[in-house]
Amino acid sequence: MCHAVRGAWHQMGVVLSAGGSLQWFRNQLCQDLVQQARQLQCDPYELILQAIEKVPAGAEGLYFAPYLTGERHPWSDPQIRGGWVGLTVRHQRDHLARAVVEGITFAMRDCLEVMRGLGVKAQQIRLSGGGARSPYWRQMQADIYGQTVAQINAQEGPAFGVALLAMVGTGAYRTVPEACQATIRVTEERQPAHDLAKKYDVYYDLYRGLYPALAETCHRVTANEMGR
Repeated sequence: MCHAVRGAWHQMGVVLSAGGSLQWFRNQLCQDLVQQARQLQCDPYELILQAIEKVPAGAEGLYFAPYLTGERHPWSDPQIRGGWVGLTVRHQRDHLARAVVEGITFAMRDCLEVMRGLGVKAQQIRLSGGGARSPYWRQMQADIYGQTVAQINAQEGPAFGVALLAMVGTGAYRTVPEACQATIRVTEERQPAHDLAKKYDVYYDLYRGLYPALAETCHRVTANEMGR
């Protein structure tokens, strides 16, 4: 797609229900934590993410397909549906939560793998937004992507980018690269943990099989619902 910088281009991958999947999980299955967070005057997401730390990577064989509103990349399929796969009686809510967070991150890796497949090598992965606020999730992203991730001084990337473009447009900076160099700073870097990264490569390969396995059935289910 066309870039804001003249003569440049950018690639974009979109996960339709990334933060939306975790929000759905919070609203539907964690109302007790929402109430507890009010009493503690903290964000309920903090309590959810704290709870998943005691669950091992891979959630003991539980996977979450974050296709709650269909999916855009890399499948471009409005009829695919989400859900947990591998659910057993030993799994508890914290397992469900970890599978959701891992599933979201696997979906973002899907987008990264498309770029890698096109020969684009990321020099640095910068995190912003809600998923960047949790130190634990930042480390999980480094482990799942198998690459160093960085946090910057601007958490709200889109709004900050618009502000930078406005400053270039009004003459505060001559160019977009100059504005970025003057205002954006890396505040933290996290390296992938070798052992966990190797495990996540295996888990990601299993996750990649969810869409092909679910697609036909989901399409039939969706067609049935639309025909009612």
